[in-house]
Amino acid sequence: MGPVPAPAAPLPDPPPVPRRLGRRELIVGGAVLLLAGCASGGSGASGGSGSTSDAPGTTSPAGGGVDTGGVPAWPTPAACVLSPELTAGPYHLDGQPVRSDITEGKPGSPLELRVRVLSLPDCAPLAGAAVDVWHCDAGGEYSGWNGNSLAATAAGGTNDERYLRGVQLTGADGVATFATVFPGWYEGRTVHVHLKVLEGGSLGTTYAGGHVAHVGQAFFDETATAAILAGAPYTAHTGTRTTNDQDSIYRQAGPGALATLAARPGGEPGHTALFTCIVDPAATPAPAPLF
Repeated sequence: MGPVPAPAAPLPDPPPVPRRLGRRELIVGGAVLLLAGCASGGSGASGGSGSTSDAPGTTSPAGGGVDTGGVPAWPTPAACVLSPELTAGPYHLDGQPVRSDITEGKPGSPLELRVRVLSLPDCAPLAGAAVDVWHCDAGGEYSGWNGNSLAATAAGGTNDERYLRGVQLTGADGVATFATVFPGWYEGRTVHVHLKVLEGGSLGTTYAGGHVAHVGQAFFDETATAAILAGAPYTAHTGTRTTNDQDSIYRQAGPGALATLAARPGGEPGHTALFTCIVDPAATPAPAPLF
């Protein structure tokens, strides 16, 4: 009998780092990331990324949940496969400002959103990719539109606001970091953050040109979400919230699209959200269906 071939080497661990219609109804009527938990290494507009090592003895769930032990470690992808393409929805805006702090004074539980981009075929960190993020505020409203339902935005029209939107380049570790607040919710959708990964463009006050390599959404553990939304200012938004299991787009993405949430170390308020997406930087995937 010939020699037994050696087993395939596992994916290497990345380096540790620190820590009225509802919108869905209108999307259906108008047509009608995979993203997994991750973290660390900030990046500025220049694409540089600063990282520090994890605190000793800290751990993190592989995706979802809340780590209360401090700074979580980056989880190792189960397999190096493309993240699924998800709808961008109706509220994306081109030409979003290049910045790491997208809060613009909006109230809410502080959230440090860290998006790690890995590249096929070997899940190496993708440096210099543009990560474009946008999400609603604590009351369910998107900047650029008036109202927190599609019926309301149709009636209320548009505005020049750009809060909770921004673009950053990934650093050498493939990470782009944003200072924001935990998203609220709106009719027909669970709590989520939208994102695009773009390649081949140029950076100025905005990111221009290039092509879209990935469109995804990040989701959050239901227990953690309920706890955060039980406080101000989220409690001012009344009504029935759609949960992950009730959300058709979350079901398309699956539990791998849950961000890993970690309580901020040192008693800082809020959380760090760690999110990974795996992309083919040379590809331009077809847009996902709007339902």
